[in-house]
Amino acid sequence: MGSISVLGAIVILTGWFALIEYDQFPESKRTEILERIKGSPVAIIVIALMPVGILINMLGNFIGSLWMVIIGATMIFIQSIIVSLLFWRRKRWKSIVLLITMILLGIILYMPFFFHLS
Repeated sequence: MGSISVLGAIVILTGWFALIEYDQFPESKRTEILERIKGSPVAIIVIALMPVGILINMLGNFIGSLWMVIIGATMIFIQSIIVSLLFWRRKRWKSIVLLITMILLGIILYMPFFFHLS
């Protein structure tokens, strides 16, 4: 598995988990969540980590900049950890499974980068 396919797995699993959990909330709770996000710059930054990370990663791959690839992958990885921790109180077992999966995928993701640097 290459680093791009592992990164794709992180993106897909994180997005899928967040979407499934968000859909299980009642409509009133969804509206409340959206209003909290709109009023919180930190929440907006956390949500922006993945799309910005994807763009930086793609640009880094396009121009051949290993550091841009690492920065983009790190932004995506950080958001996946944050998402798994956000649902800790709601569905602990799913959150633990996602957290462990993200850590394992993160280890696999960063192995080629560290071998390339040494």
